[in-house]
Amino acid sequence: MINSQRSTLLAAFVLSFFALAPLACRDAGHAPPTVVYLVRHAEKAQASDNNPPLSEAGVRRAEALAQTLGDAGVSAIYTTQFKRTTDTAAPLAARTGVIVTTLTVNHDDPRVYVEQLARAITAKHGGGAVVVVSHSNTLPLIIERLSGKQVSAISDDEYFNLFIVTLPARGTAATVRARYGE
Repeated sequence: MINSQRSTLLAAFVLSFFALAPLACRDAGHAPPTVVYLVRHAEKAQASDNNPPLSEAGVRRAEALAQTLGDAGVSAIYTTQFKRTTDTAAPLAARTGVIVTTLTVNHDDPRVYVEQLARAITAKHGGGAVVVVSHSNTLPLIIERLSGKQVSAISDDEYFNLFIVTLPARGTAATVRARYGE
């Protein structure tokens, strides 16, 4: 329980910092950074097809995402075409009133999806806060494409990662790996 509280406190601090950074930049006369929050879809239910909904734990994690990022000034939410990503984003979209944009991913060759997503974020959402709900095999590719930094592989049982990539108008991107949910 103490580790969970510590993780929650750390995540709150990190999110507060990134949520306030654009305001500080505007006050200082600089272009604000684009802040991209990236998560893997929440826990999925057992199903016979490859498009399962969320499990009960996944529904709780999706609600935790809405609580964690609900006040972060989110202006865009991106998911893939799969239920597990759209269901993960739904509570956040409901809380913020942001319409979810769905981009199709081909898991056999996700490079087209990664490029399309990166272009959309940089071209349409400069200075904003963007949430991306994707998959364990695509998140490292997206983070590398946006920041130039590699992150370790995400295992099948990891649903708690919250990656925060800050893209300044000029300079080097910063990447933080935090946790959210239980």
